[in-house]
This record gives sequence, C-alpha cells and structure tokens, in this order.
Amino acid sequence: MPAKARIKPEVLTENRMRIELYDLEDEDVEQTIRMKGWAWVLARNCWAYAGEPDFIYRQLREVIIDIPGIVFDEDSIEETIRTIEEKARSEEEREEGRELLRRAFEKTGQPEGLRLLASSQG
Repeated sequence: MPAKARIKPEVLTENRMRIELYDLEDEDVEQTIRMKGWAWVLARNCWAYAGEPDFIYRQLREVIIDIPGIVFDEDSIEETIRTIEEKARSEEEREEGRELLRRAFEKTGQPEGLRLLASSQG
C-alpha cells in the first residue's frame, strides 16, 4: 500500500500550509523524510511538514515527486489543490505550485488530480 499525502491550510499564518504523510512503511524513507525536516505527529499518526509556499514546494519536489510509493489521498485532492492556489503569495508562485502539482499527479498516476487541477484554472 502506498503512503498517502495531503496538503492542508495551516491556521497560524496567512500563507502557511501543511503536508501530511500517512502509512510510510519503509524505515529508509522515514529517515530520508526526517532529514528533510519532517516531524512525526503522534496525535495524527503521520509525518508532517509545515511552511510557506517555497518550503512546501521544495517538499513537493524532493519528497512527493522524487520518492516512489507516495500518492495523494484521494479524499483530499481537491483540498490540496485549493490550498496550493489560495496560499500562494503571488501569481508566479501560484503557477509554480500548479506546475508542481501537475508533475506530482502525473508521477502518482492520479488522473482525477489532473482533471481537478485543469478545471480549477477556469
């Protein structure tokens, strides 16, 4: 079973987001994620990383896109897209986030994400 990721709005500041990873089963992957600044959240039973868009985008590139066996939680794809779009600090940042999500959905083989991403652009 692949690990599942979702991106949620972070309440603390206007532009902050949080990525959560569930069901990581490979100790080597967990070590890699920890080295990239993720923290284990016992209450949620997940790995979490929080930050402003540029930090979240780096995690999208280096974790979601680069590490095999991670997909987006199907129930939170729409929230993930909405969060990336709403939390961007500029139009350029919004486009960068959308491009990273497109690459991530292609990598994870989730056409629903690609469809929702295309429809959200208007």
